[in-house]
Amino acid sequence: MKIIFHVMRHELRQILREPKFLLPFFFPPFLLICSQFFILENASSETIPFTMLLCALLLSPMAVPLASDSFAGERERGSLELLQLLPGNSSFIFYGKLLALIPIPLFFLLLSETIFAGMLSGNAFSFWIKSVWAGFCMTILFSSIALFVSLSVKTTRAANQISLLFFFAIFILFQFFAERYFSIDFASLGLSIFTFVACAILTRIAYRKFRSDL
Repeated sequence: MKIIFHVMRHELRQILREPKFLLPFFFPPFLLICSQFFILENASSETIPFTMLLCALLLSPMAVPLASDSFAGERERGSLELLQLLPGNSSFIFYGKLLALIPIPLFFLLLSETIFAGMLSGNAFSFWIKSVWAGFCMTILFSSIALFVSLSVKTTRAANQISLLFFFAIFILFQFFAERYFSIDFASLGLSIFTFVACAILTRIAYRKFRSDL
C-alpha cells in the first residue's frame, strides 16, 4: 500500500510540473461560471442546476490527457521498463498511477460546483451533491477508459486523438439524461452501480495489458 501512494505522489508531482495540464480543468468551469454571471438576470434558477451538471460532465474526460502521458507517454519515452525496478509487484504501480488521475479533476469539480451552488437560492445542496456525484462517477469511468486506450496505443498523440471522442459522449449523455437524472430519485444509485461495474471490467482489462507490457 505504501508503494501505491509513493507512485501516486510521484505522478502528481510530474503532473504539477507541467501547468499546461491544468488549463483544461480551469477553462470549462470558468467560462460556464462567467456565462451564468452575465446572463443571471435573464436566466431562471432552473437553468443553473443543468449548467452545474454540464460543468461536472465536461470536467470528467479531462483526466484522459493525464492518463495518456502517464502510460502511453512512458512507452513513448522508453521508460516503461524502468518501472520494473520499483519494489513490489506491477499492481502497485498500476493502481498508484490510476489513483493519481483522480485528485486534480476532483478538486476542480468540487470548487466549480460549490461556486454554482452559491448562485442557487434554496435546495442548493441537493443539486450540488447530485452534480458532484455525477462528475465523480464519470471522472472514474473516463479515467478507466483512458487507461485502456493509453495502454492500447503507442503514442500520446494517438491517445489524445481518441480522447476527443469522449467529449461527444459527454454531450450525448447530457442531452438524454440531464433532466431525468435530477427528477428520478434512484438515478444516482443506478449511475453508481453502472460506474462500479464498468470500471471494474475496464481496469481489469487494462491491468492485464499493463502486465503484458512490462
